[in-house]
Amino acid sequence: MRTIGISHKTRYWQHYCFSNPPEGYRYVRGLDLPWHLAGITGETFANTKVFLPVRGVDLYHTYNGVVANARPWVVEVESYLPRYQGKDPRSPLYTWALKKLVGTHCKGIVFTSRHAMGMNRKHLEEAGVDPAKMHVIYRAVEQYRPQGRDRRFFTVLFAGNGFYRKGGVELLHAFQRLGRSEARLVIISTLETDWGLCPLPEVQAWAEKTIAADPRITLHRRLPHDALIAHMRAADAFASTTFLDPFNNTVLEAMGCGLPVICSDTGALAEVARDGGNGWVLPVAGRSSDEIAEELAAKIRQLMDDPLLRGRMGAANDAIIREHFCLPVRNAALDKLYRAALG
Repeated sequence: MRTIGISHKTRYWQHYCFSNPPEGYRYVRGLDLPWHLAGITGETFANTKVFLPVRGVDLYHTYNGVVANARPWVVEVESYLPRYQGKDPRSPLYTWALKKLVGTHCKGIVFTSRHAMGMNRKHLEEAGVDPAKMHVIYRAVEQYRPQGRDRRFFTVLFAGNGFYRKGGVELLHAFQRLGRSEARLVIISTLETDWGLCPLPEVQAWAEKTIAADPRITLHRRLPHDALIAHMRAADAFASTTFLDPFNNTVLEAMGCGLPVICSDTGALAEVARDGGNGWVLPVAGRSSDEIAEELAAKIRQLMDDPLLRGRMGAANDAIIREHFCLPVRNAALDKLYRAALG
C-alpha cells in the first residue's frame, strides 16, 4: 500500500475523488504550513505548499500549488500554473516556481481539462518543463437518479456563487420571457459578486428585486452539499451560462443527477457538456446579455415542450460520465501516473 499525501479536500469533488483512491494507494492529509492562520493571504503563499515532515508519505498530490519540499509530488490544476498571476514572470518567485516544475521532484502536472493544458503548455515547455510530465485527467462525479420531481411544474435549477459571473442575470431575463405559469426557478447562490465580473449596482438591485417579487422563484443563499444534490435530483434542467470559469463543477454535478444542462462554451465546459447531446453549449463571448437570455429562454422552452427530448438529453449523461468523468477512468490514469512517479 503506497501513501499519497494531499493538501486539502475543501471542495466536494475533492472529497469524492480523494476518499476513493486507486487500488493499492491511500490518501492522507499532508500537513502544510497554514499561511492563512498567520494572516498571510498573498497568492504566492496561498499557492505554494510547504509540507511538514510526515513519515511514510511516498508522494504528494497537491491542487493548484507548487510544492517546495524536496520530495516527489504531482500537482493538479484547473487554470494557470504557477498561480502567481500577479507576479512579473521575470520575478525571482515566479522563476523559482518554474524551476520547481522543471525539477526532478515534480513528477507530473495533471490538468483537469484539455482547455487547462492549452492555457499552460506553451509557456511551461518554453520554461523547460518536459511535455511528458503533462497529462489531462478529468475529475470524477458521483451519480444519482432523479428523485422528488413534482410533475405539476417544470423546475430550472441554478447553483453557484459568483451569481453574476455565472450568468444569473441572463437566466432571470430568460425566465421572465418564458411567460409560463408552470415554470419554476430554484437559485442556490449567495448572489455575491466575485472575481472577473462586477455588475453595476442597479443591475444587482434589479436582480434582488426580481427574485423577491416572483413567487415562482425560490432563492437559497446557503445550503449543504447534500441539499444541493437533492434539489438537482428534483429539478428538470440545469442552467448556467457562465462568462468566466475554468471548469464550473456544478454543471458536471448536474449531469451526475441526470439533468439536461444548458451552459456556456467558457473554459472547459465544451469538453464536459455535448451541444445537442445532453443539453446545449451556448456561445457567450461577444454577445449581448439580451441575446444570451433570448436563446436561453428558447432552449428552456424547448425542454418544457418536448419531454422525449428532455429524457434523451438526461439519459445521454451516463455515457459521457462513463467515458471521462467516473472514478474507474480517473483512478486508472492516476495509477499509471503514480507508478511512473514512484519508479
